[in-house]
Amino acid sequence: MTQARRRALGVAMVSFAELWERASFYSLSGVMALYAIAKVSDGGLGWTSGEADKLSGTYTLLAFGLPVFLGIVGDRLTGHYRAVVLGGCVIVTGHATLFVTSGESGFWAGLLLVAAGTGLLKPAMPCLVSSFYPEQQLQRDQAFKWYYLMINLGAAMGPIVAGFFSFKWAFLWAGLGMMVALVLLVAARSLVPMVERGPPQHGGPERDEEGDPMTGTRLRRNLTVLFVLFGLFLVWALSYGVFAGTSDTELIAKNFVDRSLDLGFTQKVPTVWLNSIEPTVIVVATPLITLAIAAAARRGWYPSMPAQMVFGGLLSTAALIGLAYAVRAIPVGDQEAPVIALGTFVGLYAIMSIGEIFISPVYMALITRLAPRRLQATFQGMCLLAIGLLGFAASRIGAAAEADGGAERFGDYLVSGVATLVLVALFIPVVPWMKRTIRKWNPGHGPGGGA
Repeated sequence: MTQARRRALGVAMVSFAELWERASFYSLSGVMALYAIAKVSDGGLGWTSGEADKLSGTYTLLAFGLPVFLGIVGDRLTGHYRAVVLGGCVIVTGHATLFVTSGESGFWAGLLLVAAGTGLLKPAMPCLVSSFYPEQQLQRDQAFKWYYLMINLGAAMGPIVAGFFSFKWAFLWAGLGMMVALVLLVAARSLVPMVERGPPQHGGPERDEEGDPMTGTRLRRNLTVLFVLFGLFLVWALSYGVFAGTSDTELIAKNFVDRSLDLGFTQKVPTVWLNSIEPTVIVVATPLITLAIAAAARRGWYPSMPAQMVFGGLLSTAALIGLAYAVRAIPVGDQEAPVIALGTFVGLYAIMSIGEIFISPVYMALITRLAPRRLQATFQGMCLLAIGLLGFAASRIGAAAEADGGAERFGDYLVSGVATLVLVALFIPVVPWMKRTIRKWNPGHGPGGGA
């Protein structure tokens, strides 16, 4: 087998494991709130909608917060490959716990195990993908695109399949897929670069992918750019928290979106299926956006990575503001009123999702370019922590919006959207500086000198 084919196969094996991790997360995100509010006699927990909203926010905080701490395990102790395998094993254990136990204690134990496994696996994955192409920037960027597509295939598949099962089997099925992925990942160990198979090697000067020293002024400038752009990542993270990271829009969809379809007979779209809007849009739109950017680059119009992230931030804020005006139509005090058109709801979800394409994978690629290897998984974990914290905040925004019969729905979502819009506007003047800094200190790193 040629080296190129070995690398491609290795990336495919790693991406397949990430597919099932996302299927796990989105299956749980789509089902847990519905499970929590279902009557005990129907196999649920019998909670209120507000309690279910807070549950989803807490789980999002755990699943995306633990990686900032457990990412250090891959960076400093086990190495990234071992962290991925260990994380997969813990995720499988968590799903099995959810399946075999009942009641709140078993439910929380299973969620904690899945979140801990995610914390080990998620931040190490991008580092593992990057290691297959240490000196080939173009191929590495292409590998990340395929990797991100696989992430969202799993995310799209998770809620759809879970919607066909009872709660217990919905909890189990993604764990079974993760078991298959683990077997393939272990079988693919020989394809993984030697530098990633064992514990990390410490000592000596830190270097980037091409072997250039990553020290002194260059390191400081690169990290400054990453920290500045982190603010734009936070904008998207809040929008994601409202739409997909918690049960905010899921509960809105269940009670206030007209999910009826006229197929010659009246059919309602299952609520849990709407969790697949975001990943489905990403799977469909990513190749189109990638081709458009490549065509622009050939004509000398390549949009810099900071500019792409600003555009993604604008789309994210537009989705929040649009949601505010959509929920304004809900009568105060009504527990169920299908007044929001399905097309409007899907459209707002799609705007947020397209914004994600211009922020999340772009920032992921920038981390592997600008951060030294010893900090890459930690940076990825920091991003996941931000998603967790803002998902937690979004769940509280959603719970507050539902208080007093929903009297504050419009105001809460509008304030969130306008506040993030102001933040994005502050980044626009500094885009040229960030582009120049990346180009100056990282020459030869992709189109536009790495910008």
